[in-house]
Amino acid sequence: MFSGSTDPGREPLEGRLPAGQFEIGKDGAGLLVVGFDGSAPSRNALAYAAGLARRDGATLLVAFVEPINSTTLWFFAGSPIIPDSAADLTDDLRDELKGAGVPWQFVSVRGDTARELETLASSYRADAIVVGRSRSSWHALTGSVAVGLAKRARRTVLIVP
Repeated sequence: MFSGSTDPGREPLEGRLPAGQFEIGKDGAGLLVVGFDGSAPSRNALAYAAGLARRDGATLLVAFVEPINSTTLWFFAGSPIIPDSAADLTDDLRDELKGAGVPWQFVSVRGDTARELETLASSYRADAIVVGRSRSSWHALTGSVAVGLAKRARRTVLIVP
């Protein structure tokens, strides 16, 4: 269960994070899911979410989604092995959130990014999902994560430029 520190816990996430619990008369967010892949837009989203979390006394659930079609996925004896992408991002997160004063947890999952972020937000009853805006012209044709979330999500989606 989440330890409440400002460093990721060692135990697996189960159930709901304490900061996301419903309180009568509480304004603001309790739990924010943030999509983070180390890109500049995701760093902007993380910075915005950290500021919002600090002001609202919320917790961040920072999520890295390894795309199913990723070329970084290798197979060994029939089992998928994801290289150190997630481990590298954990170090980046520590640097980015150092001194932010907000509790956070990092999770890494595989799948469609928009769908997985919504699934995490639903599982933990998050108040909002925060993502960075896509800067790729390719996404104008294929659709970006932000647009996919805005169409599909059942909660507030904040798209940070």
